[in-house]
Amino acid sequence: MRTINVTFSIPENINILLHSFVEKRGLSKFVTKAIEKALEEEKNTLKAAFKEAENDPDLKETINDWAALDGED
Repeated sequence: MRTINVTFSIPENINILLHSFVEKRGLSKFVTKAIEKALEEEKNTLKAAFKEAENDPDLKETINDWAALDGED
């Protein structure tokens, strides 16, 4: 897999904690795994929200109302 160097800022206390648990040589791997996990959780949260919205009767009614207005030309 191709990699790139990324620079970002984190709070100093998080940096200290990170370095207390992870060796310098393992930082990239650790951060990559942490980001992958967070992104997967975010994706699952969004999927659940979309499913909930899809089954929302008020939303369906609003969509149907707008669709009816679109057809009034």
